[in-house]
Parts: sequence; C-alpha cells; structure tokens
Amino acid sequence: MVSYGSARFECPGCQFKSKDYLLSQTWVFAQRKPVFKHWPLVRDVRFAQKCGRYLRGVRKRRPDLNWDEFHRIARRFKQDDMGSFAERGYLFQLASDLPADAQVVEVGSWMGASTCFIAGGLKGGRAKVYAVDNFQGLSTCGEDAAWYSRHFRKLGANSTLEIFRENFAALGFSSRAEPVVNDSLAAAQQLALKRGTIDFVFIDGDHSYDACKADILAWSPFVKRGGVIAFHDFGSRADGVTRAIFEEIKGSRFAEIVGVAGTIIAFRI
Repeated sequence: MVSYGSARFECPGCQFKSKDYLLSQTWVFAQRKPVFKHWPLVRDVRFAQKCGRYLRGVRKRRPDLNWDEFHRIARRFKQDDMGSFAERGYLFQLASDLPADAQVVEVGSWMGASTCFIAGGLKGGRAKVYAVDNFQGLSTCGEDAAWYSRHFRKLGANSTLEIFRENFAALGFSSRAEPVVNDSLAAAQQLALKRGTIDFVFIDGDHSYDACKADILAWSPFVKRGGVIAFHDFGSRADGVTRAIFEEIKGSRFAEIVGVAGTIIAFRI
C-alpha cells in the first residue's frame, strides 16, 4: 500500500520504493495514453500535482486568503474538469475580496462547482449566492446544447439541481446558496427588487451572442456602484460571448477592468 497526500493506493504484487516513484511512473503512463487520466489513481496524482503547483504560487501572491478552504473545495470537484485552477481560484479570490455579508448572483450554475468556490470565499452569516439556472441545460447555442445532451445521457437524469444541492450540503454551504430555478431573463424579473444591491454578478449562461447580450443588459443593473460583474468564456471558442462583451466595453458600460484569469474577465461597475 502506498500513500499520497490523503489518498491510499493498493498495488498487489508491486513494490514501490517511494511516493516520488509512484508519482513519476504514473505520470509517464498517463502521458502515453490520455484515456488513463480518468483512472482513480492517475486522477488523484494529477490533481495533487496540479493543485499543489497552483497553491504554491497563489499563497505567495495572496497570503491573506484562506487557500486551505480553496483546497478543501477543490478536492470535492477533482473529477470535474470544466474549470481550471486559475479560473476557480480567481472566483474564490473575487468572493474573498467582497465585504462581509456580500450578496452574489451567478447566472449558470450547472452542478455548483463555480458556485461553491464563490461561496467558499464569502464572509459573514448573511452572505448569499443566488444561483440562477434552469438546471436542465436548455440553451440556444448549438455547441452548448450538444454538450448538455451528452452529459445528461451520462448522468441518466434531466436535471442537475439535486447534484447542485448535494455538493453544497457536502461542503457545508447550504445556508449560503439559494437556487433560482428559472431561465436567466425570467429570473431577473423574479429578483427585480434586488436591483442595485448585488456586490458581485458572475455570468456563465447561454453562450450565444444574443443570450449573452441579453444577460448583460438584464443583470448589470443589479450590481451596486463599485461592485463587480464577471464573465466566463471571454476569448474562448464561444465567440458570441467575446463579441457581446467587447461591444459593452466600447459602450463604456464598465468603469474599469478588475482582472483576467483564463477565460474569466471581471469589471468594476
């Protein structure tokens, strides 16, 4: 039996001299055949290596943040490859920099991974994330629709709402999340009384140009003066997202750029 971090691995008939040997041989094997990255042993080693490298860097840049909490959340989602450490770490940082009892809206929550990284950075007993999603993968963007269809077939379900709730409960974040089960524009009407009161809006919804443009118009008024609005998939294959955001930059909707990490871009309102 060999231990690596908190994981323990059985290898009947094999003798590994050290954890370093296990790491090096598993990594070489994984590089030969990428499909092996989904094996539990390989996945755990890859996670430990990538997360450890990321944490060494951010702990130097932002020693004031609780990166142990980030790591705890990351372990929950180590099988989920939908977001990079840089992007999820940036969401955690943006949330950590918000005032106590901050109010957040996330448009597009899926299974709650990004939502949990945001929730983990929040402070105060009244802090809340309003997670807006139909949780059924309904999208007007062709590539998104095909992607959701494949994943729902794998899940054997037609909604991710219960998975979202399970993830929040497992991390102890249930009190910080309020799922808003609706499409984006309908949810904006549902939450209309909160316009001008939200500290942070994160938009990762329908990736078509028209939908992203509509999301910006619908949710920007929710952000209080000095608050932050951020977008996922800026500069990615989702050309509609990039075009919609560029148009709003040219139109001076945003006061300043807060920062960029991977395909996440954040602005001050």
